[in-house]
Amino acid sequence: MSGSTAYDPDGMPGPEMTGRLGTTLPAPGHGTAGASLTNDQLRERVLARFPGLRVDEHRGELTIFVEPDQLVEVMTFCRDDEELACELLSDLSGVHWPAGDHVIERQISTTGWPEYRVSREQGVIEVDYVLRSVRRNHWLRLSVGTPDDAARLPSVTSIYPTANFHEREVYDMFGVEFTGHPNLIRILMPDDWLGHPQRKDYPLGGVEIDYENDKFIPPPHERNLREVVE
Repeated sequence: MSGSTAYDPDGMPGPEMTGRLGTTLPAPGHGTAGASLTNDQLRERVLARFPGLRVDEHRGELTIFVEPDQLVEVMTFCRDDEELACELLSDLSGVHWPAGDHVIERQISTTGWPEYRVSREQGVIEVDYVLRSVRRNHWLRLSVGTPDDAARLPSVTSIYPTANFHEREVYDMFGVEFTGHPNLIRILMPDDWLGHPQRKDYPLGGVEIDYENDKFIPPPHERNLREVVE
């Protein structure tokens, strides 16, 4: 069946698709309640409301950078605006960018990434929120940074209740305190665990591996983790 007869101009299944498997799915470029916005249209829509935001697009992915004190307002707008209609928080994740000079060696056999250098005076925990519209079938990413020595962001659980467990995981792994979260406790690590293991300054070890500089980190039962972390 050709695509021209399978769907009506609004992107919904036509009469010929009745009873067929998958007929409840809209056509590509459409959601369940209208056409998708392009990345340019998403960018223009957000910047029309918040003109000072920095935007980046890479490999077809749109990222909008916001300050911590803007996060709740921008996220509420993305959910409530009729054109954006991002009713789903589909992902929330963290990345630690420590302070100092870092050289990333070329990874030919794995990722293929070239060598590059980064330098930061202030370490940052970056938290990324992926907002998706089912009604319009488009998505965008909001990115916000907070200092890694005082990591704190407003909770968005009042906007997207599904952020509850996601924020607990970022707190557990990176130590970000989400103010206003209804129950901010560890979700993966034991309650009495010390530190936040996905931070890049978290001590490695526990497996006998010979490093090039002859450095050996003993397994946990042979070291005082509290001294290392604190």
